[in-house]
Amino acid sequence: MNFAKQFGRSTLVLAVLSSSGCQLLQFGSAEATASSVMRNDHAQSVMVINHQMDQYLSEDGRESFLNQMLVALESDNRDKFKGKDPDTYTWWKIRVQPNQWKEAEVSRPVVEGVDTSNKLEFMDVSYRSKTTLNLRSKPSLSGEKLGELTKGEVFNAIAKVEGEPWLLVEQKGMIRGYVHKDYARSNVVNRDILSIKPNPLLGGTSKSSDTQSEHGLFGNYTCRDLSYELTKNGNITTGSLRACRKQRKIWYIDAPAVNSNPS
Repeated sequence: MNFAKQFGRSTLVLAVLSSSGCQLLQFGSAEATASSVMRNDHAQSVMVINHQMDQYLSEDGRESFLNQMLVALESDNRDKFKGKDPDTYTWWKIRVQPNQWKEAEVSRPVVEGVDTSNKLEFMDVSYRSKTTLNLRSKPSLSGEKLGELTKGEVFNAIAKVEGEPWLLVEQKGMIRGYVHKDYARSNVVNRDILSIKPNPLLGGTSKSSDTQSEHGLFGNYTCRDLSYELTKNGNITTGSLRACRKQRKIWYIDAPAVNSNPS
């Protein structure tokens, strides 16, 4: 397929995405317009990035590119990360900006007796208990026992207590207490940024109608602006996004970066 046909097909697909709320991306030009991933529709955001990778990367190249995104997000510096797809001869560059600490306050229904005054790091990650676990009223072994989790029982770790090895347990929309993280195992492993859903707790979409039993939860979460560039045969496409963290190596696409420059 020659490049003119490829460009025409790309423009048609991306025009459809643009009419649905995603910004139009331009391919096939050394002066390609920098694109941003839109926050208002996660599925469309993923579609846009997938389409970019389809144009430039092989299957192995996609995996390497997405893995390097995670390496960049977990890094402590702002150096450029570079890579090459040996199958398509595409080069890429990835750059991340410093961590941004976001404050958040949310309301959730809570079992009576649970202390909600602790400063939290919001997560929203599925976990499974390794053994029978006591649900504590506060993040301490001295906390009152409010119930228990059986071995293998699944729960949502809605947050981790800041600076402490304790997880705040949510089941069926209700905060039930704290468990020690050493006795639980994350169900989410080896997931790239396109596979992780945004945190509904922080998006304002998870709200209980039982306002009388709701308590305020205070905490923070980490985000980073990331920009990238894909180059093949003199043709360039670029993009920028904001990624937010649930836990180590688990990041999701959030708001687009503003005025980012991938060069």
